[in-house]
Amino acid sequence: MDTIIIGAGAAGLTAAIYGAKNGDHVTVMEHENKPAKKILITGNGRCNLTNENMDLSCFYGDKSFISNVLSVFDENNTIEFSESLGLITTQKNGYVYPKALQASAVALALRNKAISLGVKIKTNNEIRRIEKKNDKFVVDVGFEFICDKLIIATGGMTMANTGSDGSGYDIAKKLGHKIIEPKPALTALVIKDFSLKQASGVRAKGKVELDNVHKQHGEIQITEYGLSGIPVFNLSRNAHEGSIVNIDFFPDYSEEELTSILEQIFNIRQKENILSALTGLINEKLAQALLSLGNIKNELAGDISHENIIRIAYLLKNNKHIVSKRKGFDFAQVTQGGVSCNEINSRTMESKIVKGLYFAGEIIDVDGICGGYNLQWAWASGAIAGGFLNGAGESI
Repeated sequence: MDTIIIGAGAAGLTAAIYGAKNGDHVTVMEHENKPAKKILITGNGRCNLTNENMDLSCFYGDKSFISNVLSVFDENNTIEFSESLGLITTQKNGYVYPKALQASAVALALRNKAISLGVKIKTNNEIRRIEKKNDKFVVDVGFEFICDKLIIATGGMTMANTGSDGSGYDIAKKLGHKIIEPKPALTALVIKDFSLKQASGVRAKGKVELDNVHKQHGEIQITEYGLSGIPVFNLSRNAHEGSIVNIDFFPDYSEEELTSILEQIFNIRQKENILSALTGLINEKLAQALLSLGNIKNELAGDISHENIIRIAYLLKNNKHIVSKRKGFDFAQVTQGGVSCNEINSRTMESKIVKGLYFAGEIIDVDGICGGYNLQWAWASGAIAGGFLNGAGESI
């Protein structure tokens, strides 16, 4: 069988490897100058391959569809797949990485394995036209390629400089598929009239709550435009203009307990100014921003009123902000939306509309939180699209 895969990312190369293992003649078309560019920046350059704590609650999309896919190719399959590429893995708090902690090692291993199996990887190829003729697909990149099986693994719309420019959506639509509106996910939030702007650059552990519904704990990054960091990323797909974000910088303490701690600090450091005393508890830039926000003068700590101590404790526990918008696709890590799961067979990743057409990876309307979940989706959907269940699931 002649198979063409559009997109040489994690999902596309995985599909290529399993397809070639099945005996298919596989060609991968990539419009960038080299394969797997996006892999190079995953996990802060370390490539968070998957997560040992795989759970449906970590994914957004059709839960039944996602469950079916992950039941076929789970985190253990990903680890086995990685090791079959010659990549030893390591884990920390459930996060699974290549032992070398280099995303480049993963990209190289995928490319080399695919080539060793006879896969042809053609870079700098722009897709001009794709159509189906007489049960075959015609792929035009300046000259025509003919195939029996076509896998679209072009990614979403995030980080276009790595190849994810949304072109796959146009291909899918022309072939009759519905596209759920793509939006940036795992991204930062731009805050309206951001009152903590002067604390830009500060990182602080805490809890972030969105619209009194969605909650995440972790390291929050304060920027000039608003809020960033993993807990913010994980909440971002649920944010919209007007959403309320609350930061609790001390989720392990009640307001009363925090008030008592502040009283103790100010009593010990009563001959210092309030700002100086607060550095015993929080970053100086954040302390300065909070004093400005609370209209509290930077007097001697020993002279601070009980009312202002309560005010500081309140602001540390209830720091509310209004969302202006999400940061865009150029900043986001994944895309929310894509080809509707209702139009794909979860056991094969084949289109229910066009026979011989398959989808894999971020182009599908599935996305996950930070922690290896999006790459797990890429490996799983790519493996199944390539033919994992057709015998290629054996050692490769």
